[in-house]
Amino acid sequence: MKNFYLMIKNKVVHKSKTAICSLSILLSVIPFSLAANDLKGVEKSIMTDFPISEQKQISGTVTDIDGMPLGGATVQVKGTNIGAITNFDGDFELTIPGNENILVVSFVGFETKEVTVDSETNIIIALQADAAALDEVVVVGYGTLSKRRVTGSVASISPEQIVDIPVVSVENAIIGQVAGVQVQQVSGEPGSSPNIKVRGSGSISAGSDPLFVVDGIPISKNLTSVNIQGDLARRGGSFQAPPVNPLATINPNDIISMEILKDASSTAIYGSRGGNGVVLITTKNGTPSKEGVFSFNTYYSSQEVANKIELMNAEELIAYTRDARNNPYVQDVPGASVDDPIGPGERGNGNYELPESFLNWDGTDTDWQDLIFRTGSIQSYNLSYASPIENNTSYYVSGGYFTQEGIIPDSQFERYSLMLNVDSQLTDKLNLDLRIAPSITENQREPASAPYFARPPGIVYSALVHSPTVRPYNEDGTINQTNNQSHLGAGTTTASNPLAIIPAVDDNLFQFQTRTSLGLSYEIIPDLTFKTFGGAYINIYNRDFYRGNTLLFRDATEGESYAQASSSTEINWLWENTVNWIKEYDDHFINAVAGYSMQKDNVTVKQVQADNFPDDLVTTLSGGQVFAGSSVKEQWSLLSALLRVNYSYKDKYLFTGTIRSDKSSRFGSNNQTGYFPSFSAGWRVNEEEFLSSVDALSELKLRFSWGQTGNFEIPNYGAIGLLSPLNYNFNGNEVNGLLQSTIPNPDLTWEKATQTNFGIELGLFNNRLFLLADYYETKNTDLLLFVSIPSVSGFETTLQNIGEVENKGFEVALRTRNLVGEFTWETNFNFSTNKNEVLSLNDNNEPIYSAGSAGIRHITRVGDPIGSYFGYVVDGIYQSEEDIANSPEDTEAPDPAPGDFKFLDVNGDGKITPDDRTVTGSYFPDFTWGITNTFTYKGMDFSFLVQGVEGNEILNLTSRHLKNGEANFNSYAIFNERWRSPSEPGNGSIPRADRESGSHGNNNRPSSFQVEDGSFIRLRNVTLGYSLNTKDTFLGGTIDKLRVYLTGTNLVTFTDYLGYNPEVSNNTTSSLTPGEDYGTYPLTTSLTLGLNINF
Repeated sequence: MKNFYLMIKNKVVHKSKTAICSLSILLSVIPFSLAANDLKGVEKSIMTDFPISEQKQISGTVTDIDGMPLGGATVQVKGTNIGAITNFDGDFELTIPGNENILVVSFVGFETKEVTVDSETNIIIALQADAAALDEVVVVGYGTLSKRRVTGSVASISPEQIVDIPVVSVENAIIGQVAGVQVQQVSGEPGSSPNIKVRGSGSISAGSDPLFVVDGIPISKNLTSVNIQGDLARRGGSFQAPPVNPLATINPNDIISMEILKDASSTAIYGSRGGNGVVLITTKNGTPSKEGVFSFNTYYSSQEVANKIELMNAEELIAYTRDARNNPYVQDVPGASVDDPIGPGERGNGNYELPESFLNWDGTDTDWQDLIFRTGSIQSYNLSYASPIENNTSYYVSGGYFTQEGIIPDSQFERYSLMLNVDSQLTDKLNLDLRIAPSITENQREPASAPYFARPPGIVYSALVHSPTVRPYNEDGTINQTNNQSHLGAGTTTASNPLAIIPAVDDNLFQFQTRTSLGLSYEIIPDLTFKTFGGAYINIYNRDFYRGNTLLFRDATEGESYAQASSSTEINWLWENTVNWIKEYDDHFINAVAGYSMQKDNVTVKQVQADNFPDDLVTTLSGGQVFAGSSVKEQWSLLSALLRVNYSYKDKYLFTGTIRSDKSSRFGSNNQTGYFPSFSAGWRVNEEEFLSSVDALSELKLRFSWGQTGNFEIPNYGAIGLLSPLNYNFNGNEVNGLLQSTIPNPDLTWEKATQTNFGIELGLFNNRLFLLADYYETKNTDLLLFVSIPSVSGFETTLQNIGEVENKGFEVALRTRNLVGEFTWETNFNFSTNKNEVLSLNDNNEPIYSAGSAGIRHITRVGDPIGSYFGYVVDGIYQSEEDIANSPEDTEAPDPAPGDFKFLDVNGDGKITPDDRTVTGSYFPDFTWGITNTFTYKGMDFSFLVQGVEGNEILNLTSRHLKNGEANFNSYAIFNERWRSPSEPGNGSIPRADRESGSHGNNNRPSSFQVEDGSFIRLRNVTLGYSLNTKDTFLGGTIDKLRVYLTGTNLVTFTDYLGYNPEVSNNTTSSLTPGEDYGTYPLTTSLTLGLNINF
């Protein structure tokens, strides 16, 4: 270890070096210093093996091929732990055993070199720059570009960042890894889709998901076929829409690169669909090597619920319920005492009485969460072959199988995928690119993410509200549906046994999807290429739902059967023709691409519903009585022209200009065509002569961009007047008729996003430390809003373009190569802020009040984020009657008492009224961050990812029942810290127990008490792997590489949120009602064992 210490102690610092250079080398040395004791022991044992006479002292200098010294390079004796790090002048000294003569020299951005040392004692080692590291190519849409010439804000994701994480959909694998991109895993349900936002949310009525482009085919997550599937007979409660996720059909093992285009300069090439960002996914091709490569990748993952909600046990619930009955009894009944009999019928009001099973508790203490959750699993198998180039043709073929069994019984997701990519040079000028990727997914769902009162009831929510005093099973082993929560009485509220819901509901989703494309490229003249590209995206979706007679709803005495069969077929075709000119001469580089694009989408949806099934033997529609059906056909088309020019001079001065025009069938006849321009410029300052003497500076690029993009995700026929069927009874005969249901708006146009971006890229020590920083401002205008119009028109509202929303924020991405050589350590850190603000709404800027799952609890108003939470603000707890008398009169609290909430008089008029409702929080975080550390040593690798979200709030609607103080259900354990008296105030934030709260303090009204801090820090991913190069030693050399790894996912989450998941959002289809938790499928923590084999 002394060699490392000598390097620091004796280093010579030249004035031309910067202080940052010191920091970089210090970062390189710290890990060795931390492990000094261990390494000293290793060195001591080595030195003991060799007499002093057999050791030799060598010194030398490490430079690049131009003779410039490389400070911080690693020089290591091959096969040992003996090594040194060069100082600022590239110098090193090293004592090595006499029988060792091979040094391994490495530095970030340079090719690793082995040097044989014979009798020399002073050597000069010149390293060759790694061409791939210096000229990394990124996909930018309709082409590729050297990263040094990119002037927009583009983030790249490598396959290594996603393959070890057991996820069904690739978006989940990039959680916490990209600045400015927030991926929220809102549900743990198999096959479910995460929320993904690029630089915030800029729309109120239209979609906010980015555009996904897979191998050149645009795929929107807001598929029309998803939106018009139809709800399942609400009947007293909403049923969560099926989690159809088109990206879940893509096998992550087939992906070679992902680029996320964030600013308008990058996304303007996609025009009307680029306003929410663009994600480019490219799949694998054949290999350029001389031999083909077979790859087999598999893993098995065991999954458990990530965390259980802390609820009261039976004894705590009984005590809490007693308080909730005694408090209103004593308050309402003159002369009443808590010592009065409290059994059923003994106080004349069930809200003052205890259930019989509470009064004579038999010791039953059921943990309903333990009963509904099981150990889940994931299995994944993928076999692929990347061919070499033979006869000017290469190909990639793969097959994959993925299955996930959820932690709730009978919930499962399966995927079968195939892929064939062929690249063939047909002639010297003509190239063919063929891609075929069919897949099948099957999803068995259970109604997990729904309220307890829905039909069917939510399994999770029903388990949470169920009393622990209830036995789950009858004595004969059957599920208890006759003596459960629904039969407690005495002021309790009914709920179905969650164990009965699971076998009674059968919800099967089948999806066949295929992406097929054929591209032909022809070199017209050198540097000028014409390409024609045709693609088709086909999505066939079927759903069969059955709710059986065996399920008793809440207080029902018999079941209510119901079935639905629905199907949709979506055919989306694309044809594009482009010319691409790439010319490099002298100090100039020009790349121009121009073309036109045509795309059309057709969707057909059919749906039939039936009920009154006599039994559960025949569960298809023919077994019941059909009572409703519908059929829908929709289509849209898009005709586009595009042009982009990239220019650089000496790779120092950079410019990009883009314009695209889109003509869409979705918009009004007066505004069907939109134009979306952008321009950007970059200055690579490090190429200037005045910085040539700064050896530490390897990259300094300043970027600026401006551009306009649009939002395509609106209804297909929002601009025209629609007709709805309306039957009329004429002389006793029902006659079919049509009624105009919407008013046309021929001026309806695009939502536009105008974005300005300032960026800097800073690389030091041959990019060993690399910083990307951006500041952006995005103003979304012409937002689509339903505006009230005079009733004399025959309509109440019309869709118009009038709103404005702004998003602005900072992004920082920092990569450091802390150690290089045989032992490496790399750190990637990202940090993002985003401020979302509504700038204008309708003509009078009147707020939009939105009802989610529990009435009006959201508001969108000028000056606040979209879909902010809305309600009263809790301002403490009344401690005495005097406190009540001295506080503003609460007109919403008929008879408050000490222990009830005190609410804030927001408008200062001296009383609490509905006018005092205001913004109580927002789903938008203040900032997000993530940090990944990766270590490698010989064949071993270890990495961990920590992510954080700060400042977001969750509207915890389960608080309406689990934190309402009324003890009509089970409760969060936090209510054990409730207010009991002035001398026992609890924790100061929990009110008293009161079953008659609605007649007293009305503590359960929509308020800030139901809004909780959703900030969290999560150990997202930990991976330990070992790779073995086995070409010459394993099975006669038939296996080239073998890697075994162990991965833990969602291992620990630190949060104050009371629910399962601080990123939850039950309603993912509307920007106006985000962040609601009304019972959801919990996230899982998983342990995965995986194997990768190349042969």
